[in-house]
Amino acid sequence: MTRVPLVTVAAGCGGTGRELARFGDLSTLDAFLLGPIGLPGGAQPRASITASPSGLVHRPAPVLPVDQVVDDLLPWFRARGLPVVCAVRGSTTGVVTDTLQRLRRSLDFSTVVGVEIDLAAQREGTRPALGGLLGSGPVGPWSADPQACLKLLSVAREQLPRDLLLQAKLGGECPDPVAAARAAVGGGARALVLSGAVPASGPGQHLVGPAIGPVTVGLVTALRAAIAAGRVPEVPLVAVGGVHDGPSSLAARRAGADGVQVGCGILTDPETLWRVHETLTGADPVAQAPHPPAREGFSDPAREGFSDPDHQGADDGH
Repeated sequence: MTRVPLVTVAAGCGGTGRELARFGDLSTLDAFLLGPIGLPGGAQPRASITASPSGLVHRPAPVLPVDQVVDDLLPWFRARGLPVVCAVRGSTTGVVTDTLQRLRRSLDFSTVVGVEIDLAAQREGTRPALGGLLGSGPVGPWSADPQACLKLLSVAREQLPRDLLLQAKLGGECPDPVAAARAAVGGGARALVLSGAVPASGPGQHLVGPAIGPVTVGLVTALRAAIAAGRVPEVPLVAVGGVHDGPSSLAARRAGADGVQVGCGILTDPETLWRVHETLTGADPVAQAPHPPAREGFSDPAREGFSDPDHQGADDGH
C-alpha cells in the first residue's frame, strides 16, 4: 500500500522552503510540499487573504515557474537531503505534461518523492462562441468533470516513474467528490488530498481557516465510507483545511486521514507545522487509527516506504 507523508505544508503556504527553514528544521518533517508549480506567462492571480466573520477568504498563490524550481529550488533541497513533493497546477493537459517533463529532466529530480496534481485548478476547454464557432476559455475546475480528471491523471502518470507517489487534490469546488476521486484513482493517482476550502465571494476565492475544519473532516469521512463500500479503490487520504493545531490534526486522523497538510495556520505561527508533526508522531497510533486494516504501514515518520530517490528513474512509466 502506498505511503504518504504524515505532515506537510499545504501548497502555496510554505513559499520556497527557505522562508520556513528559519523557524524549524525541515529535515524533521517527512517531506516539503513545494508549489504550486507551473508554466510562466499568462495572467497570474495575485495571492490575497482577507479576514471575514467566518474565517479567511483566500485567493490562491500564483505558480512557481518550473524553470525556477529546476534551476534554483530543487538543487537547494537536494543539497540538504530534503525530500520534496511537487504540487503541479495547470489549465490544460499540455501545460501539466510540459511542467512534469521539465521536472523529470532536472539533474536534482532524485530529491522528488511525490507529485500532487491540483484538480481544483481551473480547466481550459472549447465552448460555443458567437456564430456557432468554438472558442477556448475556462470551463470550470478539473474536479467538476470526472472524465477530465481521469485523462489528466493518466497523462501525469505517464510522465512519472511508476514507483513515485502521485496524489490528486480536490475539495469544496467539486460537485461529486466520490466520482472525481474514483476517476482520479482510475487515472493513476495513488493518494487523494481532500480540501475543505469552500468557494467564496469571487472567482478563485475560497473560505479557509479553522472554521472549515468540520468541512474537511466531513469530506474525509465521506470518502472513507465510499472506500469501505467499494465505490472508490483503497488509497491513502490526506486532509487539508482547518488543520491548525494538535487537536484538529488528530480529528482529521480519527476521521480517516492518513496524513495532513497545514495551510494558513502557519501564516500566523510558522512553528505550528512542527507542533502538528510532534502531536501526530507522538500520539497513540491505536487511538488515531480509524480503519486498522488500511492504516497499517501508512505514514511512517521515518519515511520508510517512500520511493528510493536512487531508483526513481529505473522504472519509467512510459
